[in-house]
Amino acid sequence: MSESIIDRTQAQSRADRIRVLRGELDTLESEGILALSPDQRARFDQWAESTLRDLTSRFDVDTSVGEKQMSWGLKIASTLGGLAFCAAAILFALRFWGYLTPPAQVTAAAALPLLGLAGTEFAARREKTLYFAGLLALASLGAFIANLSILGSVYNIQPTPSAMLAWGLFCLFLAYRYGLRPMLVIGLGLISAWIAATFRVQAGLNWEEFLEEPEVLATAGLALFAVSMGPRHGRHTDFPGVYRFLGALLFFIPVFVLAAAGELSYLPWGIETVRAVYGIAGLAASAALVWLGIRRGWTLPVNTGAVAFVAFLFLRLHRWWWDWMPKYLFFAAVGAVAIGLVLLFRRIRSGMKVREAA
Repeated sequence: MSESIIDRTQAQSRADRIRVLRGELDTLESEGILALSPDQRARFDQWAESTLRDLTSRFDVDTSVGEKQMSWGLKIASTLGGLAFCAAAILFALRFWGYLTPPAQVTAAAALPLLGLAGTEFAARREKTLYFAGLLALASLGAFIANLSILGSVYNIQPTPSAMLAWGLFCLFLAYRYGLRPMLVIGLGLISAWIAATFRVQAGLNWEEFLEEPEVLATAGLALFAVSMGPRHGRHTDFPGVYRFLGALLFFIPVFVLAAAGELSYLPWGIETVRAVYGIAGLAASAALVWLGIRRGWTLPVNTGAVAFVAFLFLRLHRWWWDWMPKYLFFAAVGAVAIGLVLLFRRIRSGMKVREAA
């Protein structure tokens, strides 16, 4: 792949730092704290303008707050457009495919994903920001989903979880080929669903009810988080953050479900025991994620862990106090706990600032 696709994230990060530095210098000069000589300021401005022009020409980075906001709008629009084309490909197949002969169906089904891939490659080579490439990648995924569905219908093949594996690998190929984070999220989600569905097949159960395997999904989430801790992604430095965030969600959501509904667990214990075990495990895991995120400087995992900790704590409080405590007293106690959490998080935040200053 070209250098522009590989390094655009780092280039945007550098452009953001230069923009912030220029703003801080202006503030320091206006407050009389720091005064550069005219020659020094001129050389700094020349360097900043030259660097930003170079980054813009090579990577099409955003150099202002307005441009960044517009870029988010473009990303949302391209994602929605891609999802629309994805749905259009599937619905088109369902609407008109019956009018074609089986050979024509197979030919068209095989050609559509290939056309989508060709369009994605064409767009990626001519567009640094990859908005159209991302849109066409999602359309290619829709064509590929329709492809497997059509071939299965033509040859009377029973639906299996293997289709989710194929779709997931297709998404991962697009994600790593073009550096597309939405495709990475979809691909990892499909592969996690395939793991849970395959587990149900091996157990002789209906694989389409794979969401009833929270323990398997939680294990898949842990695996994704572990991948983010492994070897560095040399080409796509922003991908480990996707693995961490998605892995945390795939872990905490199923564990929360088990803490609330222990009957879905395979553990050979009573329902209340299972709920208590997973509730405590969720509290411990979320606290560990907050600690690890603070140590590694991961903002999103810290926030995710904090939200999960509060959710598991309030679930435990409901289990312990709701049945025997007057309702007004329960909510007063929850409010007091919330105040305690605010004070705790403020203390942690202050400790982070002290360590950064040291």
